[in-house]
Order: sequence, then C-alpha cells, then structure tokens
Amino acid sequence: MAQKFLTNLDLNQNEIQNAVLHPLGTAPANPVEGQIYYNSGTNKVFVYDGSNWIDISGDITDIVAGDGLTGGGNSGSITLNLNPDNSTVEVNADTLRVKASGITSNELNSTGVTAGSYGSATEIATFTVDEDGRLTTAGTQSVSSSLSISGDTGTDDVSLISGTLNFTGGDGITTTVYDDNVTVDVDSTVVRTSGDQTIGGNKTFSNNVIVSGDLTVSGTTTTINTETILLADNIITLNSNATGGATESAGIEVERGSDDNVSLIWNETTDKWQIEITPGTSENIATENYVTTAVGAVNATNTYATTITDTAAITHNLGTKDVIIQLYDTVTSETVIADVVRTSTSQATITFSSTPTNSIRVLVQKIG
Repeated sequence: MAQKFLTNLDLNQNEIQNAVLHPLGTAPANPVEGQIYYNSGTNKVFVYDGSNWIDISGDITDIVAGDGLTGGGNSGSITLNLNPDNSTVEVNADTLRVKASGITSNELNSTGVTAGSYGSATEIATFTVDEDGRLTTAGTQSVSSSLSISGDTGTDDVSLISGTLNFTGGDGITTTVYDDNVTVDVDSTVVRTSGDQTIGGNKTFSNNVIVSGDLTVSGTTTTINTETILLADNIITLNSNATGGATESAGIEVERGSDDNVSLIWNETTDKWQIEITPGTSENIATENYVTTAVGAVNATNTYATTITDTAAITHNLGTKDVIIQLYDTVTSETVIADVVRTSTSQATITFSSTPTNSIRVLVQKIG
C-alpha cells in the first residue's frame, strides 16, 4: 500500500536511487503541471505541461536506410552510408560526383555538351540547363555588328567592331569627345533658352515677343511701327541721359503728313513751356499764376479810381478817351448815373443834377 505525502519533499540535493516512475496504461486523471508517468502500453515517459501530456522520450523510433543508402538503427550512434561501392555516385571527403552507367569512376556524367570556348566579338554564348540543374546544351548566337543612326538626311550604319563614330557640329553646334562621353555645345551665336548671353548681328522676330524682365535699348534710334502704344508708367522721362546743368530743350513733335509739324516744347533758354504754332514760331503757355499776375498788372496800368462828393473834374492820365467810366454810392454800393464828359485823353468831367447824399466812387478803365 502506497504511503501518501501531503507536503513537498526536499532531498537537499540527495539522490533518489533505484526509483521507478509510476507505470500506467493510460494517463492519470486530473494531472497538474510537471506531473510525470511511464506509459506501460507505449513504453514512453510523458510529462504534463499544464495543458497536454508531452512525450519526452522523442518521436524518432528507428532510422532506416533508403535508396542508395546503407546502415541505420534504432538505438545508440547510427550511421548512414551513401553508395559505398561508388557504382553510380563517387563520394569523397569534399566532392560528390554522379556518374553515368558504364563509365569509369573518374569521368563525370556526360550531358552532350562539347568542351570548348563559346562566344566571340560578333557572337554571344548560349546555354540550356535542365530541371536537375545540368548543362545540357551550349552554343552561340550572332549579334548585330553595326549601329544604325537616323538623321535628317538619311540613315548611316557604323561598325561596332572596326568603325569609328564621329560627331561633327553643324551651324552653331560644337562637339567634344572625351573617353566614352560626347558633349554637344551650342555656339555663342545661337540663342539659348536660359542663362546670360550676348547676341550679335541683326535679328528679326516674325511673331510676338514678350519680355518678362527689364528692356534696355542702348542704340541711338528706336523705331516703333505700331498704331497703339500702351504704357503702364504715368510719367515719360525725356533727356534721361542728361547730366550737369540743363542745356537742352525737350518736347513732343506731332507728324502732320504734308502739313507742317507742330511741337510742345520746354524751352530751356526761357524756362517756359511753348507751343509751336508754325515752323519756327512758338508761343508761351500761360500758367494760372502767370495769367493772374499779368492781368493784374494790365488792370493796374489801365484803370483809375477816385472818390468825389460833388461835380468835379477828374484826371486819370490813361492817355485815351476810350475809357469806361462808372460811378457807385460808397454807402449803399448802388450804381449812380451822372453826366460824364471826356474832356481830354487824360481828364473827364462828372456833373450831378443834385448834390449826392454820400460820397461817390468813380472808376475809369482803359479799353484796348
């Protein structure tokens, strides 16, 4: 009768000698992780991993030599030998060769490939390998020995074996050949699409030209044959290259066909704007200040004013009888009518039918 232990046994690193695992025909019920037993039906030892019983005696029970092999066994050290008589396979320490039937052990299995060198300057080597990785055929394939180059004037063939391919630049194009590189350069006379460039000679554009940057014209004459000019700038600068003191007149001239041209000129000599009304004849353009000043000066020399209280003779000294004489009451500012006689080119006599109540202002203005 087995004695039950309800606690763990600590053997303190001592041996269990002559122990036998519990032999059972079937696995124990309600096992715990780590529990082991000996299956008496399969003669194997099993351990429970917490989920399944695991055979810890291994799953290889016997090693059997197959085709071309000898040896085998089910215990201890097992050796398998490969074709020990070397009849079809030659086995050495570092080589393995498969031989055809009826040939000596030093000959390789023939595949029908003829020993030799394959390929040349005009041919490439070709090979065929079967599903077992054996080289079954070897041969050559001819390749083209010339290069066809198509151009604007036709097609030319260049031999890749003995020919020389030359690059010659056409108008505006130069070529440089260095090792295997060919560089094609555009001559400075050809217009590039990018980068700085100076272009000489006359050029004519038959279509529209759009300049996205600034346009500088350094020539002495610019001719624009167009009917419409649109300028975003609201000020046009003339004599833009002038330096130092001003000496040159400037303006705008209007072409009038068969009639004489006319101009709008700034006269640098008189410092005045002038209009050319006929060739060689110009008149100043009067400014508002000039007109105000000029009219005031004329009126100052062609008018006379004085105040009287009774019939009187006035002396205006305007030198003419072509004068306008007007009177008004200085208090009421009403126009007064009286007898006026131009007694001379420098005097006039004012006569009232009755003496005025207020002082009378006499105004005299020269005509012409």
